[in-house]
Amino acid sequence: MSLSHEYARALSQLTGDDFQAEVCVRLGNAILSFQDVPRKPYGDGGLDGLSHDAEHAYCCYGPEYDKFKAAKDLAGDIVDKFRSDLRKLFELEMDDGKIVQIENKEIAKILPDGTTVKHIRLVVNWFESHRIIGPIGTAVKKYRKASICRYVDEGASVVVWGPKQLATLFPVDESTILRSRHAKFLKEVQSAAEHVEIENPSDFDTKMNSLSKICPAHHAPAIASLKESLLSDWRMALAFEQKLDGTLPTLHKALEDHRRRILQKVAQLMIASDKPWAELGRAAEIATGVLAPDFEVAFGTTLLSAISSGEVARLIGECPVSWEEPAHA
Repeated sequence: MSLSHEYARALSQLTGDDFQAEVCVRLGNAILSFQDVPRKPYGDGGLDGLSHDAEHAYCCYGPEYDKFKAAKDLAGDIVDKFRSDLRKLFELEMDDGKIVQIENKEIAKILPDGTTVKHIRLVVNWFESHRIIGPIGTAVKKYRKASICRYVDEGASVVVWGPKQLATLFPVDESTILRSRHAKFLKEVQSAAEHVEIENPSDFDTKMNSLSKICPAHHAPAIASLKESLLSDWRMALAFEQKLDGTLPTLHKALEDHRRRILQKVAQLMIASDKPWAELGRAAEIATGVLAPDFEVAFGTTLLSAISSGEVARLIGECPVSWEEPAHA
């Protein structure tokens, strides 16, 4: 299987925000002028990305296939979603079955002054039916007539891209494949972490309980929250290790090697401090620094942060330095 075919298949397996994020990374790497449009806190005005001096617009949609019983239902959902996006760009909405004009206040703040969109690409994770094309084309004609076209050029073209089109339009390398695979990998690790049990957290619990005694009483809620966060990340780290062991043995070996380095560095940090519990932030930085060269590019900062924190949680129990309540307390 060629790299482009493998990448197309990987794209088709991504849904929701994962699909949109991968599309934006892909376009950002391929198009120098590409700009993704953040959704929060004000909304994206119907735009997920822009390029070519903001004259090319991109709208992404990654529906979950298993919600639809038949291909025609999935195609209909895609058409409905992109009609909605297009109406926002044309400053229109449906009111009791009729098209009415509205004001899209956010798009005015996204596009440079005096700019109108001249080409719109609708990017979807499933494009196996030509019945998507006609209804969207018909909608565009209607919207042109109903809109005052403040932000979309009257002659703007609209095309639909699926995984195949996005994969073959620009070169695909192995790092692109790895990145797309690991978006799905992250979801699998997160799901597996919900069912992971920590075999022996007693030493961890002992030190966290000591921390509750050492710190002032008003810090108790923060310590409880920290404990739960560390335990959650610990489960993520264990799920990640299990996933690597079953699918990527080379990286699993690298993780084991890095763990030894992290233990050594964190132990040295704790031994050198008269308040080892105050070094947790520095310990997380050490773990991230050790793991990043092999894992950040492949798995992203979100997973790396969780794994680093999880390793610190594990080492709280394993580090030989005790957290004892001061004798005068």
